[in-house]
Amino acid sequence: MARRSEHSQEEIKQMILEAAEDIVQEYGFSALKVRKIAADIGYTVGSIYMVFTGMDDLIMHIKMRTWQKLAKSIESYMATTEIPVPIEAFALGYLDFVVANEGLWRMLFEHHLPIGKAVPEGYLQAQVGVLLLADRQFKKLGDQCPDKQVVRALVNSMQGVSMQLLMQQLSDESIAVAKLEMLLLVSCFMRGWQAR
Repeated sequence: MARRSEHSQEEIKQMILEAAEDIVQEYGFSALKVRKIAADIGYTVGSIYMVFTGMDDLIMHIKMRTWQKLAKSIESYMATTEIPVPIEAFALGYLDFVVANEGLWRMLFEHHLPIGKAVPEGYLQAQVGVLLLADRQFKKLGDQCPDKQVVRALVNSMQGVSMQLLMQQLSDESIAVAKLEMLLLVSCFMRGWQAR
């Protein structure tokens, strides 16, 4: 490992975020401790608090990056799939990310800021980025796009299917069932929306 003086503040920040994400992915959100992060990157706990104002600040940065990674993963999935219906491809891309990034995805919903603490703007923008991506898939269908609240309801429903999958033992069979449920959810949603 390089000497501490060889890292810029931005490099240290990236090291902290990557180490923290690795911990969450491997052991879950409850295992995320500042001492563990510090030990993993070869810095002191104080060094972490020189970069982040506290644990909530660090966690919100991880969650922001997770929303960004989710959007990129869905875009990549849609670019390589042969599924002709864009919103179905979005849904399966969403589920694909959840399976591959269970710990990080769970943390999006397991961590809550204390009451009264403002949610960082960057986090909100990253979260909205996923909704805007879903919105763009509807626009590809050529029909009138549902309003943002309707799109949010569909994405929230996808989160429900994903959580149900993670509440059981992951297997090829359980993932296949979840994919069918995602497609059924989208199909029912589309029929209901188009019938309005």
